[in-house]
Amino acid sequence: MLEHSSGFPRARSLLQTEASPGPASPAAGEPDVLPEPVGSRRRSPAETEETRRVATDSRLATVEAELLAGLNGAAEVAAVHRILARSGELVDWPTPIDRRLQAALTKRGIERPYAHQAAAIGAAMQGRDVVLATATASGKSLCFQVPIVESVLADPRSRALLLFPTKALARDQVRSLRELGAGEPGSPGLFGCGVYDGDTPPDERRAARDRAHAVATNPDMLHRGILPHHDRWSALLANLRYVVIDELHSYRGVFGGHVANVLRRLWRVCAYHGSRPTIIACSATIANPRELAGMLTGRPDFALIDRDAAPAGPRTFIVLNPAVVDPLTGVRRDYLKVTRAATGAFRRAQVATLAFCRTRKAVELLTRYLREDEAGIKPGQATGIDPVALARAEKRIRGYRGGYLPEHRREVERALHSGEAQVVATTNALELGMDIGGLDAVVLAGYPGTRAATLQRSGRAGRRQSAALTAMVLSSDPLDQCIAADPGFLFDEPPEHARIDPDNPELLVPHLRCAAYELPLTAEEGLAGIVPEELAPVLEDLAASGVLHREVDAEGRRRFFTLGDSFPADKVDLRSSMEENFTVLEVAPGLATDGRLLAEVDFEDGPLYLHPGAIYPIEGETYEVSRLDWKERKAYVRAVQATYYTEAVCQLKVRVVAPIAVDEARGRGLGYAHLVRSVPGFKKLRFRSHENIGFGPINLPDLELHTIAAYWTLSAKVLTHVVDPGRRAAAALAVGHALHHSAAMLLMCDVHDLGHAVAASPGRGAPGQWAPVVGGRGRGSQEVLAQASALPCVYLYDNMPGGAGLATQAHTLGATLFAQVIRIIEGCSCRGGCPTCLGIARVPGASAPVPALPVVEAEAGPTSFGLLGRYRAAQVVRPPAPQAPMLRPIDLRAELRTDALNLLRALEEAAV
Repeated sequence: MLEHSSGFPRARSLLQTEASPGPASPAAGEPDVLPEPVGSRRRSPAETEETRRVATDSRLATVEAELLAGLNGAAEVAAVHRILARSGELVDWPTPIDRRLQAALTKRGIERPYAHQAAAIGAAMQGRDVVLATATASGKSLCFQVPIVESVLADPRSRALLLFPTKALARDQVRSLRELGAGEPGSPGLFGCGVYDGDTPPDERRAARDRAHAVATNPDMLHRGILPHHDRWSALLANLRYVVIDELHSYRGVFGGHVANVLRRLWRVCAYHGSRPTIIACSATIANPRELAGMLTGRPDFALIDRDAAPAGPRTFIVLNPAVVDPLTGVRRDYLKVTRAATGAFRRAQVATLAFCRTRKAVELLTRYLREDEAGIKPGQATGIDPVALARAEKRIRGYRGGYLPEHRREVERALHSGEAQVVATTNALELGMDIGGLDAVVLAGYPGTRAATLQRSGRAGRRQSAALTAMVLSSDPLDQCIAADPGFLFDEPPEHARIDPDNPELLVPHLRCAAYELPLTAEEGLAGIVPEELAPVLEDLAASGVLHREVDAEGRRRFFTLGDSFPADKVDLRSSMEENFTVLEVAPGLATDGRLLAEVDFEDGPLYLHPGAIYPIEGETYEVSRLDWKERKAYVRAVQATYYTEAVCQLKVRVVAPIAVDEARGRGLGYAHLVRSVPGFKKLRFRSHENIGFGPINLPDLELHTIAAYWTLSAKVLTHVVDPGRRAAAALAVGHALHHSAAMLLMCDVHDLGHAVAASPGRGAPGQWAPVVGGRGRGSQEVLAQASALPCVYLYDNMPGGAGLATQAHTLGATLFAQVIRIIEGCSCRGGCPTCLGIARVPGASAPVPALPVVEAEAGPTSFGLLGRYRAAQVVRPPAPQAPMLRPIDLRAELRTDALNLLRALEEAAV
């Protein structure tokens, strides 16, 4: 282990702590501790904190000056945003707490809570549902830990269920709870808590079920492991006092709709066992935390606490745009190289830094480059490398991403928490609120895609009164460049809304079958958010179609059961992926590592990263894939000293293969769709320079997705509105993007639950032509531009197997959908096209990025047909590239806005 650097603070937990061997905290009463030189006077906590703060501020000031100077010409400063420091507001506990809990908190340095903590604790202990939406590291965990422990100390039979979106978060919180409830050495703890997830051994599962006062799990395990066996969990369910929903903002879209229905089932079994738990929900900064909490849980009366009373130091956010290297074409420096330079400035100043990358490949490249810089390795150097310096670099610079084995991720977390790791390159895997210790800076390699995600990642840096610095390096993607041109979009607009639609029949009906398996449904009962008068007709329809079995008991009550399936929950996947992951195995004949399991790769990513000939990196180590066993889901790799990395070429296209409903007169339709992702080959790119040094073929099966798509074909008179093919292509892509984002808002789903494509029209209402899918960051291929420049046809499809009813609803909305899109564009304050109304579309040869993207929030919701009407509408009878033209540059946003509105009005007129 490396010695603790005087410039890198000790790690801390989400609970406040005092100077002790245990972790410290960002919340009330937390002092950080630095090691004292031998023989020196022991400093008071206040002196230690001030010394550390002054040292950190000095280092950050040095780095900030280097960033503002443009990193020696590598970047231009696009924007600087500063937030002033604020002091904390400590208050008394809302109600007297047990002296044993008070002693445990005092031991951690917590004498009094902050105002927002006291408000949340007080409301929860009074039995009110609470949603807490304050900044990262504001001590939200204390808001549910205190009520849980207090209830257990008052009544040992009291129980709590804690839901986290990931296993890592659940285990992190259990570790923190166990530290709080440890009690004095040699004495029994204050309470017991356990983890119940897919990695929990059988003995620990039984202990968690039978003896734990608090059980931490995830929605998937609640859905499959607890609710179908609720009789075994009667001790917990009958005495369930609190349900904690952490990272509330992550439950959005189709996944959030599934989780909402799982919670509906939970409330049913709780009522059956005689409990009605209080809900404590914690969310990152989003625009509608109370609305989301109400939709997710079916309870309307949440107390919203969103005024953060924790202290915070000054925060600086610097936006860097890579410098232009070719003024004629406008080409800029590689953003990953500039990210390396920016992160290197923090590394040299010994500032604890988290570098967020958009892809796993970028994580591995950045980790490798920073290690080489730390060890003093020159480009192309193969000999004369200092092994001690390299070993030190491997400890101080770490990578963290999905695909690493659980024990590997835990080891990186411990290194970051202890201060051994100074810089960690990561994907969004560390975006959520897991305790990873004290950080002073964050680097963002590219815009994360939403303001909410940007705030969440930036908030990972900064402790109490210390300064924090975030540097975001923009890529050449059109969306990123639009932020460079208008930074106010990022800093002056509120964060996005999170939306769900739990009443979507495609989601509700499978969970009704699960609910009927757990406890018979009756015509007289409702579900959270659904009154009996709405639910009963749907149950009757399901019984008539054979989905449920209907019986009438001796008292004349209608009861509905699930028959046939022994375990219906097994057939409902909350995250829309049922395929087995690929495992990566090392081939090393004669060595102890032969056959060693190195990593896991999601099924969808297998062809991209594990094709034969691929270089698969793991924290700087490179492995070449020698064989991929597709059937057994195993990739065999061997360690190599590669000088290049590989990047797969991916092609995604969609077509409608069988119509469900076609309206040729209006040029629209709905049908079964076939989405195909092919990976025909891969590129070999040299490390550091990223130059292409070769190409290889990939012969693997295409990944196919059968779903539902709606499509709209523009009439021929559109050609009179937009004559120029270049303008028509840009306008069609803008319409597709605006339609995609507006539909996601109207249907209350996440934008990633849908996909869209633009193709040349195959004929009014005629399906069947392949349409290239448009990516989510404003990039359009030459094929996309060529097809969009003809008479365009826009496709909107459900981005999940079998569909989720979203495209069907969009098709049903008809003119209402297009009228809403038009209102959003016309109501945008930009008046000229921006990332909030149209989207981004760049035409070849354009001298500047031409905006055209997302969506402003509107109050109108989806057309309501009632629950029964929506269910029946979903039961529609379902039967079993040209040459690209010369495109002229488009320089004016106003032209694009006008053209897009003309196309949308034509679609609205045709849909009436």
